[in-house]
Amino acid sequence: MLAFSVLCPTLLLSCLAVPWPAQAETLFHSRDRSDLEPSPLRRAKPITDLHAAQKFLSRYGWSEGPSAWVPSPKEPAAAPAGPTLAEAVRRFQRVNALPASGKLDAATLEAMNRPRCGVPDTRLPALSTPSDPRPRARSKRFLQMLLPRPGGQQEDSSDSGAMRAFSKKTLTWRLVGEAYSSQLSVDEQRYIFRLAFRMWSEVTPLDFREDLTAPGATVDIKLGFGRGRHLGCPRVFDGSGQEFAHAWHLGDIHFDDDEHFTPPTSDTGISLLKVAVHEIGHVLGLPHTYRMGSIMQPNYIPQKPAFELDWSDRKAIQRLYGSCEGSFDTAFDWIRKERNQYGEVMVRFSTYFFRNSWYWLYENRNNRTRYGDPLPILTGWHGIPARKIDAFVHIWTWRRDERYFFKGICI
Repeated sequence: MLAFSVLCPTLLLSCLAVPWPAQAETLFHSRDRSDLEPSPLRRAKPITDLHAAQKFLSRYGWSEGPSAWVPSPKEPAAAPAGPTLAEAVRRFQRVNALPASGKLDAATLEAMNRPRCGVPDTRLPALSTPSDPRPRARSKRFLQMLLPRPGGQQEDSSDSGAMRAFSKKTLTWRLVGEAYSSQLSVDEQRYIFRLAFRMWSEVTPLDFREDLTAPGATVDIKLGFGRGRHLGCPRVFDGSGQEFAHAWHLGDIHFDDDEHFTPPTSDTGISLLKVAVHEIGHVLGLPHTYRMGSIMQPNYIPQKPAFELDWSDRKAIQRLYGSCEGSFDTAFDWIRKERNQYGEVMVRFSTYFFRNSWYWLYENRNNRTRYGDPLPILTGWHGIPARKIDAFVHIWTWRRDERYFFKGICI
C-alpha cells in the first residue's frame, strides 16, 4: 500500500509533465485589461453646435483654424461671427448645394454629419505648431501637395491642380498583416483591394501588383484598418458615422474599423470597394471634387453594388498618368443568336480585342473591359492560332453563319 501511495503521485506528476498544446498568456495587457475582450464599435459624436462645426471646418480645410471661430455675444450661437468664419460656412454651403447664408442651420449641420473621407476638401492647416505643448505624432506627408490652392473648392477635378504622385508605372501594394479588418475575411479584403486597384489600372498605363514578401519600406501603397488612434497615424478616427478612411501622400491608406464595411455584393453598410477606389485615387494624385457621379466626391453616396468610374475620373487620372497606348492585332464583334428565358431568339454581340497571345472582352453596356482580362487566347478560344491573329471575318447570311480567323505575312 505504501508503494502504491508513492507511485500514484509519481504517475500524476508524469502526466502533468506531458507537453499539452497550449498558448502562453499575453505578457502585457492594458491597464484596465480591456484588451481581454473585444471592444464594441464606437460611434462618432454628431456635430450639433458651433464648437463641433468649428472643428469640422478646420479639420477639412474650410477655415484657417480655431482662432477664426469666436462667437459674438451679440449674435445667436447659430450665426458665425466674423467675415472669415461666415465666408468659410458659405463656401461649404455653396459646394453642398445649400443656400449660402453663412449660418449653421439644420441643413448645414446635416451635411457636416454625412459619412465622408478624411482627406480635406481644401488645403489643410498644419497639424501642429512648435508651440504646441502636446507630444507630436510621427510626421507624415499628408495630401496637402495634392489638393487645390486656397481660394475655393474646384468644381471639376480637371481644374484641381493635382500633381503626379508616382513617376513609375508599376506600383506594389500590401494589406498590412497586423491591420486586418475585423468584419471581413482576409481573402475578401484582398480580393476587394485587387478589384479597386484594377479599376484604376484599366484606364491608365499603371500596373498594380500585390507584394507579400518585400520589406515593408519598399512597398509603394500600404493599406490597413484601425480604430481611434491607429497604426502610428497622427489623425484619429472618430468612430462609426463620419470619417470612414483617409489616405496619405505616396503610400498609406487607413480605414476606420468602427465602420460597417461590406463586400461589393451587399446593398447595405459602406461598400469597401467604393471607399478603396476613392482612397487609391487620392494616393495617385486626385483631390476631392463635387461633380455628381464622381468617385472622388468627399461624402459617401450609397448606390447599387456595381459601379464604374465616371468619365470625369477617367479623364482626371489620365491627365496625370496618360492613357493606355498601343495597337491591337485585331478587334471584332462576335455576333450570335441566343434564346432568352421565354424561348425567344435574340441577336447579341460581344466586342473582342486581340493582341499577341492575349484577348480582352469589352463590356459595351459598362464601357469597360471585363474583370479578369486579358486572358490567354488558348484559354477561351480553341482551334485558332495562339498568337498574332491578323484579321477576323464573319459571313452571316440566310444560309450561312461562318467565322474565319486569319494569320499570315503581308507580301
